[in-house]
Amino acid sequence: MCTYLQLHQGTYYFRRAVPDELRHLFLTRTGNPRSEWRWSLRVKDRAEAKRLIPASVMKTDAWIEQARQAVEWAEREALSQPTEQQRSVSHGIANGMERMSLEAADFFAQLDRDNERRAEVDPDFAQELELRAEKALELRRLKEAREGRELSEAERSNRALSLIGLFEKYAAVPGRNPKTIAQWRPYVANLVEHVGSDNAHALTSKHLIAWRNYLRDEAKFRGKPLSAKTINGSYLGAVSTLLAWAAGDGLIDANPMLTVAKVTAPKAQRLRPKEFTTDEATTILTATLEPIEGKAGDDWRNSVRWVPWLMAYSGARVNEVTQLRKADIVELDGIWVMRFTPEAGPIKTREARTVPLHSHLIETRFLDFVQERPAGPLFYNPINRRSDNALNRQASRLGSRLAEWVRNLGIEGVKPNHAWRHLFNTLAAEHGLDHRATLAILGHSAGNVNQQYGSVPISRLATELEKLPRFSVAV
Repeated sequence: MCTYLQLHQGTYYFRRAVPDELRHLFLTRTGNPRSEWRWSLRVKDRAEAKRLIPASVMKTDAWIEQARQAVEWAEREALSQPTEQQRSVSHGIANGMERMSLEAADFFAQLDRDNERRAEVDPDFAQELELRAEKALELRRLKEAREGRELSEAERSNRALSLIGLFEKYAAVPGRNPKTIAQWRPYVANLVEHVGSDNAHALTSKHLIAWRNYLRDEAKFRGKPLSAKTINGSYLGAVSTLLAWAAGDGLIDANPMLTVAKVTAPKAQRLRPKEFTTDEATTILTATLEPIEGKAGDDWRNSVRWVPWLMAYSGARVNEVTQLRKADIVELDGIWVMRFTPEAGPIKTREARTVPLHSHLIETRFLDFVQERPAGPLFYNPINRRSDNALNRQASRLGSRLAEWVRNLGIEGVKPNHAWRHLFNTLAAEHGLDHRATLAILGHSAGNVNQQYGSVPISRLATELEKLPRFSVAV
C-alpha cells in the first residue's frame, strides 16, 4: 500500500483522500469539508512505515463504510417524509452525521493509542494486530476488484453496439464469401433472439455458454436435434469468427467466445468406407439414364443425367458442378476441360482450377448437351431465383435434391454427393495416378512446400485422368 505513504522531512506519514461524496461529513477543525486524512506514522524507516499502513487503511475503511451506510439511511428517511419536511430532516441527519464522525474519530484515535501501548508490551497482540490489518487489506483489495468488474460490466451495458450491425460491418469487408455471409446471418440473429439483447458490448461468455447449451439441449432443425458438428462449425463458428474480428479491430473490448468450450459428442461408429462401392456407383450412374416420371423440369432432368457423371470422373464437389456455366466448358490446346471458378459461385478454396473431361464423358455426348444449352448456368435458370440475398442458392438446392435422389436408390451410410470425391481419390491411388495430378484435379493443396511451386500442365492432367477405368454402364 505504498500509495498511502508520504515522506516529509525524513518522517513517513499516512495520507488518503476522503471520497468526494463524503467530504461534507468529515470536517476539519475550522469546520470545512475534509479533503484528506493525514497523520504521522512516527517512523523514518520505509519498511516499518509500510508495515504500519494497513492499520490506518482499516481505520479509514471503517469510517467510510459507516458514513456511506448513514448516507443511505438518510436518503431513505428523507424520501419517506412529506416534501415540506425533507429539508429539515436532511439538515438534522447531516448534523448528526457530523457529530458521529467526530465521535468516531475520537473513539478510533483512543483505540489506536490503547492498541499501540498494549502492542509494545505484548508481542502476540502486536502480531495479531498486524494479521488483522493484512486481512482487512486483502478484503478491501477483493472488494475493489469486484467493484471494478461490476463497473466495467455496467459501462459495457451502457455502450450500445448492435451485434447485427457489427455482423453487417463484417460482411461488408471486401473478399467475404457471399454464400458464407448468407449462411451465418441467421446464426447471429439466433444468438440475439436467445440473449434478448442486440448489444455486443453487453455480450458475455455466460450468455454464449447458455446459448451453446440451448443449441445442444433444446434447439431442433426439421424436428431433429442439432449435431455437435453443426453447433460447433456453424453456430459457434460464425459468432466466434465475428467476435474475433471485432476484437482484433478494436470494436469490442475482448472476445467473450475465447472461454466457451465446444460441444463434445461421442465419435459416431463408421460401419463402412466413405466412398461408394463399385456396385453403388454403377447403380447411381445407371439410374441417371432412366426416364424421370412426373412433372420434373428440364433443369432437374439435366442435373440427374449429368452431375453424377461429372463428379464420378473429376471428384469435384457437388456445388462446383451444379454451378457450372456453358462458358466454363472450353477447349484448351485440343483438350476439353471444365473450369471451376469463383466467378460461377463459391469455391471452397477460393481458387479456380481446370479439370480435363474424361473421354467417357465426351463419348456419352456431354459436349452436345453443353452446345444445346443457352448461355449461363448449365443446370438451372437464374430467372427462377427466389432471392438475391444468397449467391447460387439454386445450385445448392440442386445438390440437396441429388443427395435425396441417391438415398431413394437405397444407398445409405455415406454422404450421397461427397462419396464420389472419396471414390475418385481411392481409384486414383489404386490405378497409379500421379499424386500431384490427383491433388490438382481435386483442388487439394500439397502438403510438401516444394510441391506447391509450379502447376501441372493440362496435358499431363488429361493423361493421368485417362488411367481411371471407365464405369461399366451401358449408355
